[in-house]
Amino acid sequence: MQRATGLPMSFEQFAIRAEGLSKTFAVYERPLDRLLQLLVGASRQYGKRFTALSDISFSLPKGQVLGLVGDNGAGKSTLLQLICKTLTPTSGKLEVHGRVAALLELGAGFNPDFSGRENIYLNAAVLGLTQAEIEARYASIVEFSGVGEFIEQPVKTYSSGMYMRLAFSIATCVDPDILVIDEALSVGDGAFARKSFDRIMALREKGATILFVRIRCTTLMPSAIKPFGWRAARSKCSVRRGM
Repeated sequence: MQRATGLPMSFEQFAIRAEGLSKTFAVYERPLDRLLQLLVGASRQYGKRFTALSDISFSLPKGQVLGLVGDNGAGKSTLLQLICKTLTPTSGKLEVHGRVAALLELGAGFNPDFSGRENIYLNAAVLGLTQAEIEARYASIVEFSGVGEFIEQPVKTYSSGMYMRLAFSIATCVDPDILVIDEALSVGDGAFARKSFDRIMALREKGATILFVRIRCTTLMPSAIKPFGWRAARSKCSVRRGM
């Protein structure tokens, strides 16, 4: 992913701001090369350098929505992981203000041996909810997910759709300041996708900031993005606004 230009900047109230953000990974042909690199440090390179993000600068004001659309390998998911702080940038500056709830990949953060109920308590606690807050929202989480009687079963027995529904229900129940979605809504049936969209719209009405990504495809036309009502940035430098 290269630098995105043309995005409106807000220096007063913003949820996310990136300046010159880059991320480089070391790629090793053999496990031994990785070990040797740890032993010798920067004095010698045993692997190749792969740049996933290069000089990304943008700002996302609070309460707005930004959609990133691009091909596989464009760096979309890497950017989301930097925002969620599961990765650290190689260079540049990144500021994130507010509670972040993320759906980065199917079942991320779930313990497959735990039941659905146990994973609700685990994930909600990680997202910052107290025991009392989790208990107060538990019933609505289960109801929205539609998991029903399977909530006491290990999540490793769930279908991919059940996994996604429960993860989405947890992430959106915590009233996040920033909701990050990495193609999670591509899993599941049309009815739940509609429910998910309605909940995203409700969060937006409450002032939440939303960042989502989607692989570039012919089905994602401006008419599909327009209901979100904001802007979508394509990863290869071009920016689309006013859809």
